[in-house]
Amino acid sequence: MKITGGRYSKMNISAVSDKRTRYTPAIVREALFNMIDVTGMKMLELFAGSGVISAEALSRSVENTTLVEISRPSCITIRKNLEKFGDNFTILNLDFRIAIRRLISKGSDFDFIFADPPFGTGLLFETFKEIDGHPEILRSDGIIVIESFEKEILPDEGKNIHLKSKKNYGDVILNFFVR
Repeated sequence: MKITGGRYSKMNISAVSDKRTRYTPAIVREALFNMIDVTGMKMLELFAGSGVISAEALSRSVENTTLVEISRPSCITIRKNLEKFGDNFTILNLDFRIAIRRLISKGSDFDFIFADPPFGTGLLFETFKEIDGHPEILRSDGIIVIESFEKEILPDEGKNIHLKSKKNYGDVILNFFVR
């Protein structure tokens, strides 16, 4: 995989060895970062996989990024991939629910949250519920993007977050939520 834009455009990012890991297509990554200027933002990436979304953000001058991934081998790959960009990242090898609660307890809040839960596992709805139940994880003017599969439909409204827009890229959908 290659970074699609920014300072490190065309730099290679290693994939994880787990065949179950699905990657956000390059065209979708490029479109995402053409829509959201992450310069100077604090970012949270849930279900980070190889860390390619955070790598794209680091290439485009995000201030820092926190990556959450439950798989230990994936975290090793993430570290190898992101060390090329400096040290403005943190990796949490935790379940996303525990990570969100820990981050909140430390007073962390983010400008941009990207979540790419595994398709067809029910984690899409769990992710929506967890973020909706903990709106303080997102700054008041922040944005959440939850990637989904065309057959998995997210609610438009939660208690604390609501759908601003969605963009379809074949069978991949980017759902944009705000507080």
